[in-house]
Amino acid sequence: MSQEIQEGDHEIQSIADFKKGYVYYLNNFQTIVGSFLQFLSTGLTEANKRDILPFRKTLDQELDKSQKKIKEIIFNLDEKHLFAQVRKDYSRYFSRHIEDSNRDDFIQFHLIFEMLRFFLIETKEGWEKLKSAVLSNQFQDMEFQTNGLLNYRIFPALEKLKNLEILLKRMSFILQIDNPNCLTEYKPTKPRYRDKVSYRLSALFEESLYTKPKDLEPEDSGIEYKADEVIQKHQENTTDNWKLIKQKLKKETDTNFIQANGKYTWNSDQHYYFRYELDKYQAEKNLFKNAISLDSHLGADEQVLRSELIRSMTSIEKKSKSAENFEIEYQTFLRQFFSFCENIIVMNMMLPNQFKFVFLFHLGPSHFYMIAKKFLMELNTGYIHARGNDGKKVIRVIPGEYVKKHVIDYWNEVILPNIGEEKNNLALLKKITEMIEEKYKEISKLAIKNYDALDPDIKASKPREQIFREHMNEWMGAANLIVFKRFVKNKSY
Repeated sequence: MSQEIQEGDHEIQSIADFKKGYVYYLNNFQTIVGSFLQFLSTGLTEANKRDILPFRKTLDQELDKSQKKIKEIIFNLDEKHLFAQVRKDYSRYFSRHIEDSNRDDFIQFHLIFEMLRFFLIETKEGWEKLKSAVLSNQFQDMEFQTNGLLNYRIFPALEKLKNLEILLKRMSFILQIDNPNCLTEYKPTKPRYRDKVSYRLSALFEESLYTKPKDLEPEDSGIEYKADEVIQKHQENTTDNWKLIKQKLKKETDTNFIQANGKYTWNSDQHYYFRYELDKYQAEKNLFKNAISLDSHLGADEQVLRSELIRSMTSIEKKSKSAENFEIEYQTFLRQFFSFCENIIVMNMMLPNQFKFVFLFHLGPSHFYMIAKKFLMELNTGYIHARGNDGKKVIRVIPGEYVKKHVIDYWNEVILPNIGEEKNNLALLKKITEMIEEKYKEISKLAIKNYDALDPDIKASKPREQIFREHMNEWMGAANLIVFKRFVKNKSY
């Protein structure tokens, strides 16, 4: 077996995590970080605490930084954000526009490469710093140093980063990036497009990757990737995305409503209007000043939430966090949660993906908020844990007006930019309504079956309508009911 083939086999084994997607790898890395934070929060003896005191601040900072970077990349890897970025950056890669899915794949592949490349450079430096700090300090408990910190936590993270480095090396080969130091320096990378190359994640697992011809010229000689411009934009906007969010926090205006309507009476009524109370919003915003922790998981059940792993990823008490950092984290959670909600709603209604944004537009921000609030309560997430005014009692609250404000932001930043003249197409609205009515009939039949299956004594104890009201959320789905109330006429509930 040739050395190139052997090297390829070893690399494919090393990047096995990525077979389930980039996010799967990032979630695994997040698990290591979360477990480490949980260990520091609850698993240290007094001797251990004294041992790490000289570098405890560095330890907390690097772990917190890793968590933020992972959340940011997962957010940016969302399909709709990537697609929008591809459209936006097309002219940076190609001198003329041609409708070609492979060109879109090429741009997306390189955008992901850049995201992961910066993550590797920045994160590896931090974890190497932690490794050096642990090795250079004197420990009373050598078992704690060797296993508690190095073997069980720091080395696994560095191994994950090594695997990412291998993946990026293979990505750079497909992209034909000439700079051999691209994985260690911030210098911009310049990919070369070839018409017959597959720019998908699956291509990275080809055993013959390195044995393919390397001297193929780009198919399109008009490609001009403005690397310096892109790298400058990345340094300003991506590397420290949290600064942008902080600026946004400071620029909040007093506009407390949205009128997201069309140009006809049938798409300009109360369903397209939404507002929040400014004074209540400000009171809820002040909760972040006394915040202890946030619940920010996306749907784990109660049994899972009891495990240390999930708790370390979702509700860790971080007393050193500023109010601003808590608020930034909560805003990031809300954006991810709203995306989660819209995908669940569309999936439940069995709507084609091309109808998603026009459906959400007509659903309206008010009904969307009701669904988001219902999901938050059902999933037991989105709570702020904060100290009360007396400084002793801890309160746990979902900040309703604060969520409303960010539903409005979400409408302005995500929903409305993705909807055009189709919002004024009455035939399209009727088609969507018919599909939702069919779904209503289907779910109603299931609810009737559930009622028929009840014990006769239960059915005899109360009027039929009362039993249906009591079980409606369970039988038909609370979020589905909100959608049906918006679109379906002549409902039986």
